[in-house]
Amino acid sequence: VLLCRDSKENQEVAVKVIRDVRRYAENAKIEADILRDIKKADPHGRRTRSAIMLDTFLFNGHFCLVFEVCGCSLYDFLKENDFRGFWMEDIQQFAEQSLDALGFLHSRLQMTHTDLKPENILLAANAPPRRSDFPREDAWKEKNKSSKHHAYFRPVSADIKLIDFGNATYEDEHHSSIINTRQYRGPEVILSMGWNELSDVWSMGCILMELYTGELLFGTHENLEHLALMEKSLGDFPSKMLSQATGASRDKYLTRDRHGGWKLNWPAGAQSRSSEKHVTNQLPLGKMVPSKHAAFADFIGRLLVFDKSSRPTAKQALNHRFLKESLPE
Repeated sequence: VLLCRDSKENQEVAVKVIRDVRRYAENAKIEADILRDIKKADPHGRRTRSAIMLDTFLFNGHFCLVFEVCGCSLYDFLKENDFRGFWMEDIQQFAEQSLDALGFLHSRLQMTHTDLKPENILLAANAPPRRSDFPREDAWKEKNKSSKHHAYFRPVSADIKLIDFGNATYEDEHHSSIINTRQYRGPEVILSMGWNELSDVWSMGCILMELYTGELLFGTHENLEHLALMEKSLGDFPSKMLSQATGASRDKYLTRDRHGGWKLNWPAGAQSRSSEKHVTNQLPLGKMVPSKHAAFADFIGRLLVFDKSSRPTAKQALNHRFLKESLPE
């Protein structure tokens, strides 16, 4: 992505230059079509919080998309802060804006983003951050065995923009079997149980937890280990839900329990001792969050309900008390 000046309009723009590979160019053209649909429904990007596409053009064989200029991604901001997490007040605003945007995309456009992650959420303002203290510094230092003092910054504004709609899927379109970047993927996707817009809600639960702790909620690259990490943090999968897994997934990841129902084939199916240890070290959700932030832990637990039929929609999640309360930092 290049920062350029539009000489005709005399304004700065961000130009996303696509590699001159047919597959990438085709995907970018699909994204441009999706962004045009979004712009039709939401001309100023206020409801969808989407970075506005201004134009497209071809340059030396490269397909290019022109966007309004935004700030850095939430991932890059985390990284610059040594992965120390955001202030709770900022997380509340990120959550409210994201869920409001998803509510509009899901209901008005019947579209699932399918690739939500901190890299695909930008700060709206391209402005230098402000120096601040980090309220959870002592806990962070203790956990990371660090005594160094690094400067901590807060965004000047918690307004955000969603980007990367290239994999967005309409309700009536073919739903590919695998969606999401691994760490933000819901259990229904891993177990091939079919997914819908509520997979975006699961992703948001993982993202918001990461913005709080500075770490991936589920740090893994393997399906069974991923499911085991989920159970360790969120409790056992309902046997009724597991019984709906496809035959192939069932054979790979599940086994019978003593009552004849289904359960995860863990730790028997672990690929290594280190994998088993990794899951053993995973904390339950309630232990990752101090009691003063209990409303936040409850909110995340609601977004991360295993069975998608019991998971709240993005609009329903907006009613949670976490978004209404003023919490201590």
